[in-house]
Amino acid sequence: MATVSHIFREEGEHLIADGMRLAVTRILKDFDLALIELPPECMVKITELGSAAELEEAFLVNDIHIIRCKVINAGASLLYLGFRCLDMPKPGDSSSPILQAGKIIGIIFSVMLNNCMGITISSSILRILGTRIKKKSILSK
Repeated sequence: MATVSHIFREEGEHLIADGMRLAVTRILKDFDLALIELPPECMVKITELGSAAELEEAFLVNDIHIIRCKVINAGASLLYLGFRCLDMPKPGDSSSPILQAGKIIGIIFSVMLNNCMGITISSSILRILGTRIKKKSILSK
């Protein structure tokens, strides 16, 4: 599992998700990402990663709300989003997935209130990290 790292101080920190105590196994400061290993018995629904379509509608989705936005620019590692100024993400929305066509295209890590924009880590980065982690776990077995 990946989330933003700016909410943690160091590897080994714990968080509670669905009543489970999980540990941060790696922090990638260059990407503002923290990797969290889920226990084998963890039953999670994995959402498919997609690719961002520029100037198309997207949604920030979490347990509290859904916020509409548009992908303004889709780079290789970052996506820039435009929000309606009256419907902006809140501080607790950091690390929420951004979805387009039901697929995750990134996770939000920064919001600029002065211009109603948000920045997300692209699904391309998440895909690359996932591939590296799978290769590493296969090699270590």
